[in-house]
Amino acid sequence: MEQKKPVVIIGSGGHAKCVIDILEQLGTYEIVGVTTKYAQLGSSFFNYQVLGTDDLLPSLLEKGINYAAIGVGGFTNNRLRKKIYERMKSIGFKLVTAVHPSAAIGPHVKIGEGSVIFSGVVVNPDVTIGNDVVIATNSSIDHETEIQDHVLISAGVTVGGNDIIEEGALLAIGSVIVSGKRVGKYSLVAAGAVVVKDVAAETAVAGIPATLLVLKR
Repeated sequence: MEQKKPVVIIGSGGHAKCVIDILEQLGTYEIVGVTTKYAQLGSSFFNYQVLGTDDLLPSLLEKGINYAAIGVGGFTNNRLRKKIYERMKSIGFKLVTAVHPSAAIGPHVKIGEGSVIFSGVVVNPDVTIGNDVVIATNSSIDHETEIQDHVLISAGVTVGGNDIIEEGALLAIGSVIVSGKRVGKYSLVAAGAVVVKDVAAETAVAGIPATLLVLKR
């Protein structure tokens, strides 16, 4: 029997619980604990010990814990998760790619390091998914679409074929991107919006069809 790989979970919110659930179902990793700034040292989170803050991570690597899983989503934008990803890589961790067993992944799909794909997701042929991407429950990505690094696709999102979703974009719950469109870097597509034309970088759109909003930061 193959030995399980030790992994530490970064974060202690709802997204972290989903990541833990996926890793438990995959059965190939041993979760050694959680690092977070929001829980007390020695307490537990989702049945796993809180080891301390992220400052502890270099010492964990020295102890042979080579794998980490990012349990931080992107409620308003994805810049924090990108920062965590880059720090983990610079320390020397291998970022776990976690795909729920119930996800339907088509042929010739490429999935980057540290990406997380939830239950019920459908990814059709020749899709490219970058590093540190989150695709949440029951979303679908159609053929030949490119999902770049640090994107978050929320639950129930539909992305058509031949789309390009650029780095750090956030597609909120239930939104729809029709085929052949480009969604720009660090843009926001609001919940339930239907995108029928390209979305510029650093903008927000909402409505049916989606129109421009003022993006507050």
